[in-house]
Amino acid sequence: MSFNFTSSSVELNAALTYASLNGVISAAAAGNSGQEILVYPAAYQSLVMGVASTSDSDTLSTFSNYGPRLVWVGAPGEGVVTLYPFGTYAAAWGTSFSTPFVAGTAALLVNMNPVCGEAPAAQSIAHALYIDSALGNGLLQLPEALEAWQSGQ
Repeated sequence: MSFNFTSSSVELNAALTYASLNGVISAAAAGNSGQEILVYPAAYQSLVMGVASTSDSDTLSTFSNYGPRLVWVGAPGEGVVTLYPFGTYAAAWGTSFSTPFVAGTAALLVNMNPVCGEAPAAQSIAHALYIDSALGNGLLQLPEALEAWQSGQ
């Protein structure tokens, strides 16, 4: 999810709860204010993995929101090459470009075992490279997440 609200929403919480109960794995951008604040849906940590942006030097991006109550993991979010209108490509910055790395990792977990859900996927993805609490569990590490999933951790 590439959006956020500064306050909780009963409707959004209900939708994410329903999704989680039906096996949907959710990841949400932590936001780009450079603050330790809660934004939703990323702050619904039992339902969603909040994703911060990291730099090329594997540190928190200066623009990324952060903190253990918001962020589950960090992923690259600076100079990410993406599709752009008219069949071209562009480099982009932001937590909205970090979140697809986590979503892609979750898709690989589901490919390995279709009986998956938010909590087990989040626990596998939590096998990250710990940097500091600003990045929650740390920097996303795809091989470690897949290995954890395969070994049932």
